[in-house]
Amino acid sequence: MIFAWLARKRKEATSLEQIVNADRQLLSAPWKGSPCMVMARELSDMEAAAIGNFSLIETDEYKWSQAQTKRKWSEVLAYSEMQVKICKASLVSPTYDEIFKAVGKASFNSEVKEQIQHINKLLDEMKEGPARQELEEVRDSLVVAWEIILPQDFMSYVVAFALKLQKTDIKKVTEDMLYSAAVLAARGHKAPHEYIHGVFSQFNIDDIDANAWHIYDERVAKLREEAKAEREE
Repeated sequence: MIFAWLARKRKEATSLEQIVNADRQLLSAPWKGSPCMVMARELSDMEAAAIGNFSLIETDEYKWSQAQTKRKWSEVLAYSEMQVKICKASLVSPTYDEIFKAVGKASFNSEVKEQIQHINKLLDEMKEGPARQELEEVRDSLVVAWEIILPQDFMSYVVAFALKLQKTDIKKVTEDMLYSAAVLAARGHKAPHEYIHGVFSQFNIDDIDANAWHIYDERVAKLREEAKAEREE
């Protein structure tokens, strides 16, 4: 009797372990060019949506922003913070915080945190203007140094895995495809994603629809402005 009970418990524990491990995967992620073994998990569509408002589609506006040699630190910070949130949700062993601590930045972060707090106090007393904007840029650059210290190749690899970029066709979607799909959708009273074929998750589908309608509205407004200008000539 006792042996049957132990066997049943062992089987239950094994099944639970299989369920947990099925959601995880051992990755050989690059760390400054060298392989680094970590355990991570793919995020569900709901988990990805809960991270924040971000898109996986590289629109013309996104490509232009990335091509700028001098980008605002606030933009860099927003992008980096999103990567951190995704990595924290994905990394299982070691966790993001464990890696962060292991690279020996604790004392450095303490000093930077104090500087940021001091700058924030100064900003509270400053009026809007060039001086305030310049100080905000300094603050944002320090936040990037404080919070975003893991190598970019490592972060990008984990983010791509977490969001299942290799399993979907979302990176093949272009701005022209989105606009064409939105035009057809407007005429057919359907959703833009119904006119773009490929392998997409629900998160991708929502991403396609939101970007397609945004691009459609922008282009239609531009065409109307051009038509109005021609009539007034």
